[in-house]
Amino acid sequence: MASRLLAQLSARIGATRDPVESACLHAQRSIYLARQGKRDEAEAVVKSIREAFGTAPNAAVMAWVSLAEALIHFYSQPGTQAMDRLKRAHALSRAMQHPVLWPLCEAWLAHMEFNANRMAPMLQHAREALRLAQPEHHAALARVSLVIADAFHFAGRFDLAKDWYAAVREHALAEGDDAMISAMLHNVAAFRANEVRLADAFGDAMPDEAKRALLETESTHNYDQGIGTLSLALLIPLMRAQLLTATGRYVEAMGIYRGTLECESPENLERRKASFYADRAWCYVKLGDLKSASIDATRASELLAVPADADDLACMHARISSVLLELGRGAEAAKHRELSLQHRARHASGQVELLGQLLGAFPDRSRASVSSKSS
Repeated sequence: MASRLLAQLSARIGATRDPVESACLHAQRSIYLARQGKRDEAEAVVKSIREAFGTAPNAAVMAWVSLAEALIHFYSQPGTQAMDRLKRAHALSRAMQHPVLWPLCEAWLAHMEFNANRMAPMLQHAREALRLAQPEHHAALARVSLVIADAFHFAGRFDLAKDWYAAVREHALAEGDDAMISAMLHNVAAFRANEVRLADAFGDAMPDEAKRALLETESTHNYDQGIGTLSLALLIPLMRAQLLTATGRYVEAMGIYRGTLECESPENLERRKASFYADRAWCYVKLGDLKSASIDATRASELLAVPADADDLACMHARISSVLLELGRGAEAAKHRELSLQHRARHASGQVELLGQLLGAFPDRSRASVSSKSS
């Protein structure tokens, strides 16, 4: 499936005779490629732009290039380099009062702050993106709508997220942005999968939600294959494995874990690996391989120093507790059970706090529909 956004960018590049406009459009092409996980192609585009403007830098070009570099880092090796480059792009676009790039940088800052669990600056940048973006600025509006939708969903209020997800879809379709549709599909599936696996780890089965999440995960995988997205090549199968674990399909789950869990990945899965190993340990228990279950439980425990979200930690400790009980290690199991309850309480408290912040920042819940319909 050819990307409409890439086709539009190519047509505009072919039609312009202005080297600055051409470079900015090429940088936007690099951004799309980075979001698809095509790092080498994205870097090659950036390199050619820098070579062309190395002796006579242009502020607009450098701002777009900085955003492209930020997203290349974000989708391959998330960390300080991504944020540093994004802040440079933001500073340049703000100094120029760039009508398109400034709100887009605000939206991406909201996105990265949300991923880092820094909710106060996330809300600040999200509100600024909505303030600055004009109705036809579909890239910025789609991105910020996705962040707000994800935040409501993470806070446990999918009902309040739905209008924002609808805005994402409408702006993405208007832009021809297939990668944005992919991101939205993935995030909806991921948040639902997280709810299912957390509930299952504590003995509360959610069969209907699990079935729905499996269908959403499969839909995301098929869509990504159709548009050529590579950025979630391992995470989506691992999400499916966790859902299969939660529904008792241990043999199928194990087939995925064996083919993916030890693979090298640019997707920044380190903070979730403890949870994956704990789930695989539970699969081993249910399949009667207690030795392998013990090994994976130890691996999960050894990864506790890696920063992880409270819901992942709650799920991981609950799984390890169940595994250790099956191994006859009751005292250790009790410690992990206590930790699982603490992290689950922290997760629930964080959801309540975030929901309050969201309702305070966006009291008009129809804002997503209004911005979407006016485009």
